[in-house]
Amino acid sequence: MKSWFINISEQYKYFTWTPERTGSTHFTNIISKLGFQSADIVDGKIISYKENTRHNHFCTLFENHWDYKFIITTRNPYSMVLSMLGVSYMENLSDVQYEIELRIEHILQNPFDSPFCCQCFQNRKPDYFLRLENLYEDWIKIPFVQTHELNISGELKKLTEIRMNEQKNTEDVNYWKKYYNKRIADLVYYNFPNNFELFGYDKDSWK
Repeated sequence: MKSWFINISEQYKYFTWTPERTGSTHFTNIISKLGFQSADIVDGKIISYKENTRHNHFCTLFENHWDYKFIITTRNPYSMVLSMLGVSYMENLSDVQYEIELRIEHILQNPFDSPFCCQCFQNRKPDYFLRLENLYEDWIKIPFVQTHELNISGELKKLTEIRMNEQKNTEDVNYWKKYYNKRIADLVYYNFPNNFELFGYDKDSWK
């Protein structure tokens, strides 16, 4: 018996995936305000609902998922790889580049450890994606969000601005670019092309 849970809205008919390092905690807080719930799933079937959303990184589907729209959180793949390593701007350049290569090698050998969820996209591609670098702009592309009181009141925009300000106050948001050269960037780009094509990230965004 396989069991997990997923955040879902029966009212609006949406479900979500939140890969690691994509602002998932912040996102979970917002969808709670939008009325989402956590649903327990056993062997692919929804069996019960919780009152609130729960933070998770599951990338799995469920019975009748085609009846729902699918939202995913994402991030520039170059930035995501660095974030997964936990590097800081003080670390040695060559050491970080070596760790990037090891991380990519590990993901290729163990695809279900991938932060990119790319193993799932062959079965279902997202209908909407929320990029960490364009939070508010991507949120309001979702029809029910545009007309929701959370957006109309201005609270949604404030929440996304808080998130972006937190990033700016804790680190240079582009700190990760210094660790890339063409060889390292190509390792990321050519091994995870879906995450560039699906989410609109430029191949040269590492520069």
